[in-house]
Order: sequence, then C-alpha cells, then structure tokens
Amino acid sequence: MSTISTTATTSTPSTTATTATSGSSLSGAAAMTATDFLQILVAEFQNQDPTSPSDPTTFATQLVQFANLGQLQNIDQAVQQPASEGLMQAASSFLGRQVDAAGNQVGVQNGKATSIVYAPINADTYTAVVTDASGNQVDQVSLGAVPANSLQTFTWSPASSVADGTYNVTIMNSGQVALSGLIEQGVVQSVALSNGAVALNLGNLTVAGSSVTSVGQQPTN
Repeated sequence: MSTISTTATTSTPSTTATTATSGSSLSGAAAMTATDFLQILVAEFQNQDPTSPSDPTTFATQLVQFANLGQLQNIDQAVQQPASEGLMQAASSFLGRQVDAAGNQVGVQNGKATSIVYAPINADTYTAVVTDASGNQVDQVSLGAVPANSLQTFTWSPASSVADGTYNVTIMNSGQVALSGLIEQGVVQSVALSNGAVALNLGNLTVAGSSVTSVGQQPTN
C-alpha cells in the first residue's frame, strides 16, 4: 500500500480510526491487508507522544473496525461472484437426482437407457417404437394392455448391438396413433453451462435445467 508510511507518520489514532471507517467503501478497503493495518498500528505506537499516550481502547476500536471491513470485503466478493459460478453451484444439486422433462427421447450409455413416462387417456394396447436420429426404426416393444389415465414408465432395454447415443421414442395405440405429452426421465450424471443456461446430462441425453418439471431421489434399483 503506497500510503502506509505517510499515514503512519502523519496520522493520529483518531485520524487512523476515521481512515478505517471511510474504508468501508470497499474499493479502498480492498487495497488494505491485515499486514498493512498492523504496520500502521505499530507505527502509531512508535510515533505517539510519550507525554500524551494514546488511549488503548482506541486501538481496540480500530481492530474491530478492520475486522468489520474484512467481513464487508468477503460479502462484496460473494455478491460479485460470476453468475456462471452461481449457476454451476445451483446445478450441482441435481447430480445423482432423478429428473423429469417434457420430451420423447432416451439416452443410451453403456447399454442402459433412460426412461419415457406416459399416461394414456384411453385404455388400449400400446407399442413403443424406437428410432435413430435419421428416423430408422431400431426397435419395437409391445407394452401390452394399458388402463386409461394411468401413469406408465417405459424403460428400453437396447440390444447389445445398439450404439450409445440418443434415440427417439413414439408410443402408439392399436390404431397406430401416437400419444402426446411424453416425459423424459433419468438420473443426472453431470451438469454443464451452455450459452449461459444449465444443461443436465442424463447419460447421452441432455435436458435444459429450465425444462425440468420435477426432481426426485436417485432410484435404488
């Protein structure tokens, strides 16, 4: 701190106390360290008038003021924390949690797939059709008879020949009519920031944090 020697030789204890107080404008306080402050106190002891020594309580007050400044600096640093760090801290709470988001895709990683949740309005027999990014059918799974207004979960078991990646799922009734309102479901493996927004990786399936409709605990099975 370039003004230490000047302050130490020209200020009285009361002046120094005023300086510490005015330092609560954090731009000035940020330049002073604990070592700087102790040097100022030592200089005041060395340069005080022996016939009129300073009141010890004055120095105690200054120490308290400096401690308060340190707390203000910490608060200021927290407030000025980059938004990206705050987002990542919030997103990290999703790790290991099961999340739901609107969509009709599943991710396959190491032979395991995420799930699709659906709720048919009418009782009927249903089939799940899985296609790749090019629209080629990869699998077709019979879901059997499903009662009306019941919440169902389709968890695909891909063949060993199916490569890891993202696949589309269509749930169709006996009349080959596709259901709407499908929900993607999976456990968050990792989180990232994409264009300032949180992206959750469920295992080769990425969902936006803003699209999550519910969050649960990691399945035990």
